[in-house]
Amino acid sequence: MLVVLPVTTFAQPDYIITSRADTLRGEVRLLTYDNIDRVQITIGKKKEMLTALQVLTVYHEEKFYKPIQHDNRVLLMQQLKTGYLSLYAFRLPNQTTLDGRYLYRMDGKHMEVPNLAFKKMLSTYLENCTEVSNKVKSGDLGKKELEQILDEYNTCMATTKPVDTKAEPEPVVTELVTAIQKLKQKLNGVDFISKKDALDLLSDLEQKAGRNETIPNYLLEGLKAYLMPVSTAQTELETVLQLLKK
Repeated sequence: MLVVLPVTTFAQPDYIITSRADTLRGEVRLLTYDNIDRVQITIGKKKEMLTALQVLTVYHEEKFYKPIQHDNRVLLMQQLKTGYLSLYAFRLPNQTTLDGRYLYRMDGKHMEVPNLAFKKMLSTYLENCTEVSNKVKSGDLGKKELEQILDEYNTCMATTKPVDTKAEPEPVVTELVTAIQKLKQKLNGVDFISKKDALDLLSDLEQKAGRNETIPNYLLEGLKAYLMPVSTAQTELETVLQLLKK
């Protein structure tokens, strides 16, 4: 007699991969904040809070979340599709559901999926793949076919090397860039828990300052949080912050 036993499947437990490549496994809670989202993980009786700047990946309830910069904030967005062009879901202002859609492209050109002027804006965004861009422009592929648009665009990019005709501006050395470099040198001789995160953030600031780009507030808040326990670097930090106010 053949006996068929029921098969029990177990969901993979939640985990976080930190920006230092550590894997933390435990009970995860996603927390929404104004500028930088946070995630709480409970391991046994110990609770730890991390900002979106301190994580690479969050796995929660069988879904992946990634920290994405959008509109001067860092949000933990749910990953829907991945590829050269990836699709993420996020909470729109004053909402609790993940109704927003965000496109994240490997060449650094990202955008929120628009409700108004969808055809015009998206066809322009995808113009380095003429075939897909034309389908969007003509209305053959609309917002309801967003995932199909990604599939076709990623297939196109796999066979066609994207061309970027815009040259990157040459970085310049300013008083702010010099102050950031001095702060980095100061930190090189100090050991503290978030040293790598702070240096990575400063490198990002240095690049933005060298290109005369606007420095988003969340980067400054993150820097101050990382360097709060480093008393020997407060003078150099204050110089950087003062220069950013000019």
